[in-house]
Amino acid sequence: MSEPVLSVVVVNWNTREWLARCLDRVRAETRTPHEIIVVDNASTDGSHELVATQFPGVVFLANDRNVGFAAGCNQGLELARGRFWLLLNPDTEVLDGALDRLVAYLERHPEVAAVGPRLENLDGSLQPSAFGFYGTCRSLVENRLVQALVPWRSPDSPWLAFWDHSSERIVDWVMGACLLVRRSVALRVGLLDERFFMFGEEVDWQWRMAEAGHRVMYLPTARVRHRKGASTSQVARPMNDHERRSRRLLVDKHLGWAGRFIYRLKAAVAAAWWALWEAGAGLFRAWMHRSPREGALPPT
Repeated sequence: MSEPVLSVVVVNWNTREWLARCLDRVRAETRTPHEIIVVDNASTDGSHELVATQFPGVVFLANDRNVGFAAGCNQGLELARGRFWLLLNPDTEVLDGALDRLVAYLERHPEVAAVGPRLENLDGSLQPSAFGFYGTCRSLVENRLVQALVPWRSPDSPWLAFWDHSSERIVDWVMGACLLVRRSVALRVGLLDERFFMFGEEVDWQWRMAEAGHRVMYLPTARVRHRKGASTSQVARPMNDHERRSRRLLVDKHLGWAGRFIYRLKAAVAAAWWALWEAGAGLFRAWMHRSPREGALPPT
């Protein structure tokens, strides 16, 4: 069997039906010689049986426990033989030869280390997927509160959080739901940092690429649908804790003291804001559902 050009690594945890759709779309939409490696983090939903019966050519690694996304990806990448490595979530569907477009882009642009597609929600609407690294100013501007207050997007905004994702562009990082990386660069900067159990690992990876002088691109002509949260929504509270820990690890690993201070200050202010919001919303709901005052006339 000839060597694959593309290695697709999918880390799965109890997303059997989505995994089937994902693998089927990769198989139907990809002409580039490729291999698929599924790393399963101890699923109990019959994912292994599904792959064995419906996708016999797929390499399947079964873990006896959930080792996390970064460690699972690394297990797959250590077996990958292609010149290009793709991280792909099981809750994605590639459209119109998207993976071929990503591979062709890296082949045409040897100066680019990694590229990501336009991610779409299931209804075809944009799912923002390209962002900037944390920084002192960026932490103040690109946060959820500011984005809620400034919801519009611009085709030429210097702030990626407010950019409309309509054009090819150099970016700091793209989401790991679908991320194509040049193997030679990945070997140079190292694999994913397994201290990130979930969330942030792809940001750290691309941050290390940038520190080594490499470029990351966003390519809107490659389109991928993304369900988003098919696995993590099953255990939402632990995943929220993992996300907070990952953000702190990113900040501690890559920012100086000023950036770390601004980030923690912003996080404290945001936490206080949302706590006040929830408290106010709770009081309002209680007021709306209050019992009639004693002695008040009943409604007629």
